[in-house]
Amino acid sequence: MSTKTRHSPPDGTVRDYDRASRKPGGVADRILDAALDLLAESGLRNLTQVEVANRANVRQSHLTYYFPTRDHLLNAVTERAVSGIVSGFSQLATDATKGHKNELLERLAQSVMDVGHMRMFVAMIVEADADQAVRRVMRRATERIEAALSEALGGDAARERARLVLAAIWGLGLYQFLMRPASSASPTRAYLSWLAEASIRPRAAHARRADT
Repeated sequence: MSTKTRHSPPDGTVRDYDRASRKPGGVADRILDAALDLLAESGLRNLTQVEVANRANVRQSHLTYYFPTRDHLLNAVTERAVSGIVSGFSQLATDATKGHKNELLERLAQSVMDVGHMRMFVAMIVEADADQAVRRVMRRATERIEAALSEALGGDAARERARLVLAAIWGLGLYQFLMRPASSASPTRAYLSWLAEASIRPRAAHARRADT
């Protein structure tokens, strides 16, 4: 039995396609991989059905069979991209629970600050501003990331601290993406040290303040 996924474009129409066709190497899978590559390379500028079909080495008729409009394609690409982001964050958070939690922020920051990641992230935010469906996907993904971080951080008010960490690291990622500072001028290490003090070890920080 196959599972259907619905993608609803702004015009209200609904298109179903079979997840079984998205097995590794399948046509729909290749199309989405090609679209993600384009998104990471140049943002939304080249994310057209023609460009994606060319990159995936498929006929445009094959692409439109699975994704009849650019809105269908964009929604599917957004889901694919944020699922990858969530999976990566979740794995980092899981690893952190097995080791030293003070490594979590640095590993998350390096993942977020990857130029391709930030280019996709910014493109999806821009699209989410005008497309409610994309915004819903982004909101669900953010909630899943927060949950994974919350579990890794543990302790009092873990979910609130997870929100702080995520917002701060995304802000750092945007700064790095825009400014591209030299390694010697990057604020990353100092910023992460401050954030760790403020969010990952709140009890210790509070105790030190109380002793002064």
